[in-house]
Amino acid sequence: MRLLADLLGAEEMQAGGKLRHIAKHGVGTNDIDVKAATALGTPVSMTTGSNGHSVAEHALALIMALVKDLPRQDALIRDGIWDKNQYNGRELRGQRLGLVGFGFIGQTLARMAGAIGMIVSAFDPHTPGHAFHDGVTRETDLDTLIANSDIVSLHCPLTPETQNLIDARRIRLMKRGALLINTARGEVVDEKALISALEDGHLAGAGLDSFAVEPPGIDNPLFRLPNTLVTPHVAGVTLDAKRAVSIMSAENVLAAFDGKTLEPRFLAR
Repeated sequence: MRLLADLLGAEEMQAGGKLRHIAKHGVGTNDIDVKAATALGTPVSMTTGSNGHSVAEHALALIMALVKDLPRQDALIRDGIWDKNQYNGRELRGQRLGLVGFGFIGQTLARMAGAIGMIVSAFDPHTPGHAFHDGVTRETDLDTLIANSDIVSLHCPLTPETQNLIDARRIRLMKRGALLINTARGEVVDEKALISALEDGHLAGAGLDSFAVEPPGIDNPLFRLPNTLVTPHVAGVTLDAKRAVSIMSAENVLAAFDGKTLEPRFLAR
């Protein structure tokens, strides 16, 4: 079975009868009952790293657009307003970027951000120390990372532990005027608390590629706020990424059917 967007639970797996393998497009397995699959002896493979560059680039694009004040400048000039005094753009050099999650995507973004002079720290209790390459500070306390960052970018999977990880308390821990970037899963963030912080000016802006409910309702307050930049969960589906994901997914299935053991990084646990 090749899975792109369907929800797959124990009932569906059992109905499959001879289900031998589940191939996930991407790395998020919150739409698959992995425990049920494991109990049935059915491996769940992921396409780890296949779209990671696309997601990291998308996160950096959101960061750049917000720091450079691009959405507001675009709107002003389309309204016939040419006023350089209304430009509030800043340099990325010297900005403190805090990464929540330091897997392939987080590590890729860290290299990109470091190359343009950003100061990068990362929190990930599941990533071994040797993965924290030169120029990245490993932070062992999430609250400290959040409080010290000018920009917080989320790159963790959605699990019971990360549901609403960025809650009202942690949003208020962020620096006044900080930015929040989410190219992970919408449920990692308390959206109501985020909206409140954006409305009262505690946060300067948010770049969001995922939402708590997808597709979100057109009346979602995040869409009317002038300090948000939103995209429809497309960070990992560039033309290049879709091709890479499809190839890796097929390779995982063929390897499984040939009796080969996939590397742990390609298997959901």
